[in-house]
Amino acid sequence: MEVSSVERYLPILRVTLGWMYFSAFLRRTVNVPAKLNPSSTAYVGGKLITFLPHAWQPVVGQLEWLLLHPHLLYLFLLLFTAVEGLFGLLMMLGFLTRLSGLVIAILAWSIGAAGGWLGPTCVDEWQIAAVEGAAALMFMFTGSRWLSIDQYLAKKYPRGLRIWKVYIPLW
Repeated sequence: MEVSSVERYLPILRVTLGWMYFSAFLRRTVNVPAKLNPSSTAYVGGKLITFLPHAWQPVVGQLEWLLLHPHLLYLFLLLFTAVEGLFGLLMMLGFLTRLSGLVIAILAWSIGAAGGWLGPTCVDEWQIAAVEGAAALMFMFTGSRWLSIDQYLAKKYPRGLRIWKVYIPLW
């Protein structure tokens, strides 16, 4: 199978996108574990408090609820961190790239909706949501073939994963 010139460069974007999420997992679990310690001043849960005034309306209620239930906020942050790590790694490997693209797009846009528009001095969350969400959505629609585990799976199962009588193109 001939690899197009565009397809040759997509692994760079795929690995970079996956690394953005996998490195967030590493930052919170290895580099600065205090980010997941509710007793620490570095606790990520504190950042959600700064999100609240700027969060988009559909997300405000969920943020308030989580902030009012610190034990569930802690579990949510552990789950969010684990999902970032897992799907970031899958994206870097090019394994289940379409599913990883969907999950990463949801993560990115969730961060954007929670952070809202923080004004002219801090737009990081919005930029993350826009760029990473768009890249993830692209991989959800296109998948990843060249230099990926999905490339092997596509050769072995060209129609995708069969669930009952339906084929789902996960690669």
